[in-house]
Amino acid sequence: MDVVPIAIIGCGGMGRRHLRGLATLQASDFNNVSLAAVCDLQRPNAEDLADEAEQLLGTRPQVCERIADLAAVDGLRGCDITTDAGSHHRVAVQCLEAGLHVQIEKPLSLTIRGCDAIIAAARERGLVLSVAENYRRDPINRLARALLADGAIGTPQFMLEVGIGGGKQIAITPWRHHKLTGTIVTDAGIHNADIMMYYLGDVVTAYGEGRITQPIRYRAAEAGGPGGFYAKWAEDFPEQVEATGEDALFGSLHFASGALGTWIAHRGAIGHSQGQRTVYGSNGSLSSPGDRQGAPLTVYVDGRTITDGAMLDLAPSYRLPPLEAALFGGERVWRYDGPFNEIDWKILAQEYHEFATCVLTGARPEVTGEVGRRTVALVNALFESGLAGRAVTLDEVEAGAVDAYQREIDEHLGLV
Repeated sequence: MDVVPIAIIGCGGMGRRHLRGLATLQASDFNNVSLAAVCDLQRPNAEDLADEAEQLLGTRPQVCERIADLAAVDGLRGCDITTDAGSHHRVAVQCLEAGLHVQIEKPLSLTIRGCDAIIAAARERGLVLSVAENYRRDPINRLARALLADGAIGTPQFMLEVGIGGGKQIAITPWRHHKLTGTIVTDAGIHNADIMMYYLGDVVTAYGEGRITQPIRYRAAEAGGPGGFYAKWAEDFPEQVEATGEDALFGSLHFASGALGTWIAHRGAIGHSQGQRTVYGSNGSLSSPGDRQGAPLTVYVDGRTITDGAMLDLAPSYRLPPLEAALFGGERVWRYDGPFNEIDWKILAQEYHEFATCVLTGARPEVTGEVGRRTVALVNALFESGLAGRAVTLDEVEAGAVDAYQREIDEHLGLV
């Protein structure tokens, strides 16, 4: 099988997680990626990731400090960008201008102008641009979408997407509490924005607002982030951070299909934490157990509550592609087991495999730059709505006609 030599750019916590995803792909029968280089402005981070790669993959990638240095890496065809969100547009455009295909962690950029710059650079050079959006690749979410598409609960009418918790501690890293580098509800809320549109299609209008509910954030006693991959940097975090970016989003959504939605992403709540994802249809409802959990969906239809394999009868179109089926134990799984980290790595392996397939065949990625931009538009639509005091359309946001919230970020990033 042909393989695509790539570089991981950004050797922090997310880069370390991606490396495990690459190792998971390499251990499968579907590997089509090789790691030729790692790159980080902080050379010790790059050296550490290269050491980990040698242990996991059997060969040590070349270490680079700058994107320009990647030109000396023989055969390099693509890169996987796992830097902080505020640098995405700058790093991605540089890579594309260097002729490299790009896979980039979500969000594509913090603002629409940043997204536009990346999309334009990829289009001008005819290069692959794939956004690494992982929630939709969870087999349980694949099944949920098939159930909805196959009419299991009738016509979807309303979706409730709720995540409440977080308290006063620093969420993963300090930069996620500053507006100009990427708030936690932008960085993490992008997942929810994508999954809502993955389930029910495009959102037309949004009404709501963002808020800072915890103006001071404190270093956690154990600050490891997802999977514990950020712990090695935690001792360098300040004892407290003054938040300049929102930690909560509250919104009402109108989907193009006519369905309505309520979205609450509250990352500064103290007390009872909760999460819910439920779609109500004309003939029933569907509830998700959460992402990367493996627990079954709950389908209520015809007076029955279904939490077992019987739900597959309601989703005849559901089939996982070969790699996903191999990783999760079948092409029509309705539940699966495993620790969080291993599930995370399996989903990341899917992202790598699809990216390389697109590079090799010219296929279109599932999450294109345009799809990634639309989710950025949804998150920013709620910020913009709060400032405008009215509902805004996502088309307005994407066109730049409504940008009062984003303009400060764009000025900071040099995009205006």
